[in-house]
Amino acid sequence: MTQKYIERTNTSNAAPHRTNHYFYHMIQENVDLFPVNTFGIHVNARYFALFQSVNELKRLLNDRPQVPLLILGGGSNILLTKDFEGFVLKNELKGIDIVSETESEVLVKAGAGEIWHEFVLYCIEHGYAGLENLSLIPGSVGASPMQNIGAYGVEIKDVFHSLEAYHIESSEMHTFDKEACAFGYRESVFKRKFKDQYVILNVTYRLNKKPNLNTSYGAIESELNRMGITA
Repeated sequence: MTQKYIERTNTSNAAPHRTNHYFYHMIQENVDLFPVNTFGIHVNARYFALFQSVNELKRLLNDRPQVPLLILGGGSNILLTKDFEGFVLKNELKGIDIVSETESEVLVKAGAGEIWHEFVLYCIEHGYAGLENLSLIPGSVGASPMQNIGAYGVEIKDVFHSLEAYHIESSEMHTFDKEACAFGYRESVFKRKFKDQYVILNVTYRLNKKPNLNTSYGAIESELNRMGITA
């Protein structure tokens, strides 16, 4: 492990350091995970680091201590009940890009570290339809295909195009299409076959420029009618 990337912290309640709204890009020791889990639980990670680029991810994995590894996204699908005697690596890959578009469709690629709800709002504001039923789901973009998140009659598999992921052991970049992800109900290959083997880097979604809103789930349509709103 390369010593120059380690910041030693002697206090047991040290929170991850920030420059403006970013953590420093180094491996820290004995870090309180309170700011990065939505339950707001004070537990310590033996080692902690954040990455904002693929190069930083590669460097941190090459320099990582020989302890269990935990890749953390939005911190909303994990309950930390005790200190983690391993290395927590937080995904902060950002960016939203238009890959291609036609008159009716657009391919939108988002970094895995983007906050999911904020990404949904971005798409709505730009007239890209398909994700609106999935608003307010906590977590990050990278978790959306891993969990095949869904709500109100829509699942990620309905709008998924592809993702790029970094294979931890081989240091190779792999692309997964819908078939390769083997989506099921709140399932994908990243929860079973490839669990803990990849870091999801970005996800590309196929969205519509001409909205066809799905209001068929439960009492949504009748409630909209009651309010005088037509989809």
